[in-house]
Amino acid sequence: SKWRQKVKGSSSHWFYILLTPTKWLIDTVCRLLSHHMDAGINLLRLRYTKHPEWFRSDRFCILDAVFTQMWTAKYSEFLASPANPDGSGKLLPPGALDYYTGEEPAYSRSNKTWAREIDDIYAPLLVKNDHWVACWISIPRRRIVIWDSEIAYATDAEIAKAHMLPYMLRMLSTGAERELYTVDFTHERESGVPQNKQSGDCGVYCLKYIECHALGMPFPPHELINGTEKRDYKHLGLYD
Repeated sequence: SKWRQKVKGSSSHWFYILLTPTKWLIDTVCRLLSHHMDAGINLLRLRYTKHPEWFRSDRFCILDAVFTQMWTAKYSEFLASPANPDGSGKLLPPGALDYYTGEEPAYSRSNKTWAREIDDIYAPLLVKNDHWVACWISIPRRRIVIWDSEIAYATDAEIAKAHMLPYMLRMLSTGAERELYTVDFTHERESGVPQNKQSGDCGVYCLKYIECHALGMPFPPHELINGTEKRDYKHLGLYD
C-alpha cells in the first residue's frame, strides 16, 4: 500500500504505525475492554480534577471498570452470604472501603467520602460479559439510573447488581447516617436515550452517556457519537 511505501521515520510512516492496531488489539477492536474503558474514564476524571467548573457539580465521582467487574464476579457470593437479623453482615468485595472513602480509583483520586462529600456516582457496568451500560447512582434521591445503548439486549434482572452499591453505603456509613440507607434505592433503565446502531460500540456509548450527564449536557435526540469519536475512543487502548 501507499502507507508501506513511505520512508521509515517519516511523519507518514509514524501515522501508519499509530493507526495500525497491534496484535492484541485486533481481536478487541469491536468492543472496548475494561482497560480501554478505564483509559477513557481516567481522561474524564483528569478533566474533572483540573476543571471542576466545567461540570454540573463538584460532588460526584466516577468509578472504574475494575470496581463493577469485581462486584459482578462477587455477586453470587454477596447473595449467598448470610445476613444478620438487621440485614447487615453480608459479604462485600475486597477494596469496598477504599472506594467508599475515595482512595480508589487511584488515578486522580477524589479522597471524598460517599454521601458526606459525594452525591452522585457514575460507573460503567459490564452486562452478560459483553455489553457495557452506564450507571448513575444519585445518593440524595435514592435512585439508580441505567443508560443502555441496546435496551433490548439485557433484562432488568441482569443489571440488578447495581443494587449492591446502596447496601455498601449502609454498611460502611456510621451512626445516624446508616439509617438513611435502610430503604432500597429505586431502579430505572431510562428509555428514550440514543441507541447504538452498530454492534460493538456499547463501550463508547457508555463513556459518552457518563460524559454528557456529568457535564450537564442533554443527550442528543438522535446520534450520540459520530464516527470520529468512535475511532478516538477505540484507539485509547494504544496509549495504556
